[in-house]
Amino acid sequence: MTPWTPVDLLPGLYAGVLAILLWAALRRWYDAVPLRIAAVFSLALLILFGPVLFGGKLLVPLDNLRGLTPFHRLPEVEPHGNLLQGDLILLIQPSLAAVRIELGEGRWPLWNRWVGAGMPLLADPQSQALQPIALATLPLPWPRAAGVMATLRVLLALTFSFLWMRRQGLGKGPALAGALAFGLGGFVILWVGWPMANSAALLPAVFYGLVRCRQEGGRRDFFLLSLAIFALLLGGHPETILYAVGLCLIYDFKRMAPALLLAGAVAAPALLPFVDYLPRTLRASRDSAPQMGSLAEHWLPVVAPNAYGNSRYLEYWGLNNTNEDAAGFPGSVTLLAVLLALWTGRPGRRLPQERLFLAVAVVCLLLLSPWGPGTRRLLLPLALSLSYLGACTLERVRLGEIRPVHVSLAFAILCTVIAWGYLGHPDTRLEPLRTGSLYWQSRFLVAGSFLLAMGQGKRWTAPAAAVLIAAELLLLHLPANPPMPQRLANVPNGPIRFLQDNLGDYRMAALGRSFPPNTPLLYGLSDARVYNPMAPAEYVDRLKPVLAEWWGEIPVLKYQGKKDYQDLGVRYLLTAPGVRLPLPLAFRDRDGWIYEIPNPRKVNPPPIYLPQAFLLGCLLAALGLAGGAVWLVPPPKGSFRNVGEGFTPSRAGASPAPTSGLSTAPAAPTRPEEPG
Repeated sequence: MTPWTPVDLLPGLYAGVLAILLWAALRRWYDAVPLRIAAVFSLALLILFGPVLFGGKLLVPLDNLRGLTPFHRLPEVEPHGNLLQGDLILLIQPSLAAVRIELGEGRWPLWNRWVGAGMPLLADPQSQALQPIALATLPLPWPRAAGVMATLRVLLALTFSFLWMRRQGLGKGPALAGALAFGLGGFVILWVGWPMANSAALLPAVFYGLVRCRQEGGRRDFFLLSLAIFALLLGGHPETILYAVGLCLIYDFKRMAPALLLAGAVAAPALLPFVDYLPRTLRASRDSAPQMGSLAEHWLPVVAPNAYGNSRYLEYWGLNNTNEDAAGFPGSVTLLAVLLALWTGRPGRRLPQERLFLAVAVVCLLLLSPWGPGTRRLLLPLALSLSYLGACTLERVRLGEIRPVHVSLAFAILCTVIAWGYLGHPDTRLEPLRTGSLYWQSRFLVAGSFLLAMGQGKRWTAPAAAVLIAAELLLLHLPANPPMPQRLANVPNGPIRFLQDNLGDYRMAALGRSFPPNTPLLYGLSDARVYNPMAPAEYVDRLKPVLAEWWGEIPVLKYQGKKDYQDLGVRYLLTAPGVRLPLPLAFRDRDGWIYEIPNPRKVNPPPIYLPQAFLLGCLLAALGLAGGAVWLVPPPKGSFRNVGEGFTPSRAGASPAPTSGLSTAPAAPTRPEEPG
């Protein structure tokens, strides 16, 4: 077991400094996060990521490599890794590592020379080459940076959800409950290691910027909005970015459009190469057939996340997997509050944009039905809508506007659906999980119903509901991201050391499922294989002579002769121990055998990927920055923009009355601060 050292505190201290800087900046220039709310968020983050931030653990599923050559000697750990997170170690982390290598060597992250024959890096969204959240973790080594990146994503989701809901007119307690329902909900936590979590983390920040621009209208508000949109556009997952931007345009098109143009221009060096490169990728050449299934398979996991089992425990018989299907679950108490949102307390009374988010939730559910064209990524706007609607109901409970009879009716409806979900879909697999899930979800539902029925007009009702929401979501989602011991990253490995010492400017490859593609990049090795939906389709076709099969979307190679590997520039072939090939054996031990390919083709340094789209993007970025400076920087006194500004017409002999000149928008009406 790797001993704990004070160095293991650094990720947590670094994340803490970033959190303090974020909250201090918000307090200085925008809206403060109350100390008690910040303490709640900090506690939730410690529960989620404490072993990773302060205990020396890693949030990288290294345990998933156990059993594959050359990782047979990886020790077993408890809890074991989440096999559903294989892409984090096979795709996401290698792409981030390639960016780190290029930036560390003083180059723009334009080209990934470590996989295949090389492929665009900046044009690959999953590399997150210019994503601010990823760039913030560069001071840390990649195994430790993964935990800090996850922490920042959850922190941003919690912080800006709370501030946005407060600006919508909700009290502290309801806003806290809504923020916890979204920030600890399925979409953020289940996808926390993937780029799509950036979209979930940054969407509330865009909403907060929009409502600030609507209510305040200052330059700093426009700057915040543009910065949030810029970070969102570079989130790394185009589909969720598209849904997020579309939802924001519906929310406030007038203020979203100019900020989107500015942010899009600044982000153009990454966006335009992606658009230019996408038609030539493996993703574009493959058609994805829509999955039909039943209505229950599409909707039920949003209400009863374990009704079809759980992929964390290797048994799931729903539509896709737990991440895909259950990512919209915001907590049982939130769902109860959403049903209560159908009754508005006083007749016709709705909170700001409540009807909009009711409509968004309904549209998302229709698009997610078996007959709708939507994908499971629509669970992002659905999750945010449900969290906000639940918070609106808690605001009415705080004001004493919800009748107990309505709570009883909503409880009966939701309890029936949950019971039907777990009991009406019997299966012998994971029966204890399903039965236990029914019991604990029922307990939270009963407690939440009692709270909402008996706590009308009480200041403690919404905070108590927030505690129930957080407790349920943490109990449900905490096992989905198991921390791995640091020793898994430091297991002695003879084949890898041999390749690091001898590969030089050539490439390696592995037969079968040995040393999965992309993972050699983490050890500084060039691999002739590539696993990436954004891989060049032309190069994937070039691999067909040595392609044995597809392991999901991972290419599995075979040996039929040395010529094909010579043409690919492969110098060494890694195999499982005992596999014999008609080639010189260069290395062997119990972790793997390595064969040498004679006279491989010399691999020339790949050309730097500088398409016209990138150059055009740089031009747009320069124009966008210049335009942003003109808009954001206050003009000097006496300039043409100051003519007639700052003064009101005066009578003869009277002195002109100065004004601030910062905004011509009327001040937002203030409301009295509620207790608590």
